[in-house]
Amino acid sequence: MTNQLKPFLLKSLISVSVFGLALTTSMVGSASAIEFTKPKAVVELFTSQGCSSCPPADQALREMNKDGEILGLALHVDYWDRLGWKDTFASPENTSRQKLYSQAFGERSIYTPQAVINGRTHVVGSRKAEIVSKAGNFARGSEGLSVDVGLEKIGGAVKVSILPSNEASNATLYVFYFNPEGEVQIKRGENAGKKINYTNIVGKVEMVGMVGDQGLTTEFAVADMKQKGYKACALILQGKTANGYPGPIIGASVISDL
Repeated sequence: MTNQLKPFLLKSLISVSVFGLALTTSMVGSASAIEFTKPKAVVELFTSQGCSSCPPADQALREMNKDGEILGLALHVDYWDRLGWKDTFASPENTSRQKLYSQAFGERSIYTPQAVINGRTHVVGSRKAEIVSKAGNFARGSEGLSVDVGLEKIGGAVKVSILPSNEASNATLYVFYFNPEGEVQIKRGENAGKKINYTNIVGKVEMVGMVGDQGLTTEFAVADMKQKGYKACALILQGKTANGYPGPIIGASVISDL
């Protein structure tokens, strides 16, 4: 090796080392920046950009989400798309979930805006006072989120722990990935010409597993969660009815700032 090359290589090695340190620091900082919260109730709003009755419900959901006690999730359905405007957030999976709730509640039809509270009951999504009242009654009584979905940061991962209990037995843990904000300029359909702000827009739901005799413990790499493309996610623990339909939501935790 020539003397001329030594300083160049040394400088390159220092640069690579500094870059590697910066990258590591950035990853650690990114992982530690995430936040955990535990709501007192979960409200699922089945809504659509093509439904003229939905904007007041969308606004009500935004207001309910402000203090963090209620986790309001917007699940956009696709059956309004045929009327001239394709909902940019809708998915057939959201529609399927609403239909399953309809069967669980013994209803013959589905509608928007529909708010499902803790998986236990439903009301028209624009009736904010009624939704808040029912959510509060559930939280103060025996139908609240009584099972702890424990979250812990371990390096670049999140550990999820649910202790075994009679209430949690056979309940299923889901991850609802969502974006906190979204603004849409609607050009056709019943809301043509309106610009609407949406909140906690669910884009993907994944099943994690069922709580067994030993409870449930799993881990998520923060980097993997970030690759989903959403800013936050909710871990929802939900039971089933005797017929296998979605049942009561008995636990929930939220991971923010992904």
